[in-house]
Amino acid sequence: MDLVNILGSLAGNDTVNEISKKFNIDTNKVSSVITTAMPTIIGAMQKNASTESGAAALAKALGDHANNSGSMISNLAGVDLTDGSKILGKILGDNAGSIFDKIGKQTGTTSGQVNNILSSIAPAMMNILGKLKNNNNTGNDALGALLGSVLGGGASSSNTGGLGSILGGLGKIFGK
Repeated sequence: MDLVNILGSLAGNDTVNEISKKFNIDTNKVSSVITTAMPTIIGAMQKNASTESGAAALAKALGDHANNSGSMISNLAGVDLTDGSKILGKILGDNAGSIFDKIGKQTGTTSGQVNNILSSIAPAMMNILGKLKNNNNTGNDALGALLGSVLGGGASSSNTGGLGSILGGLGKIFGK
């Protein structure tokens, strides 16, 4: 299964339906935002991990979220959008606004809707990636490779579970 099919499988997911209801956004648009944004977010994390200080900061954030049971929530009612927004700000930096605008134009949503959708899933995404990092005993120096394999760019993607596992995990986290 390729990346497009994996991301497309979210369309029937409880996560998409929950976000759609919470923000009154069509489910197709929610799915489209996630599909469009996830490779950009993971790619930005990979870029951040390319420096020693960036890798250390990312490793700490992933560790904090992997160990924070509060990140594992059963539905969107408990999502901390402020935390999600901070996560996106750290990952995307000063480019966050322009990235949200671009994704909004590509998906027929507003920048604010993109921010709400992605802020909703960001804590859970960090939790899942943190657990993936821990399960693979990934050191700071190998975070970029781990994230590359999540995107499908590494030979070890079968060992890490790939983006499909991350997105499937989001459904389990937000599922009822």
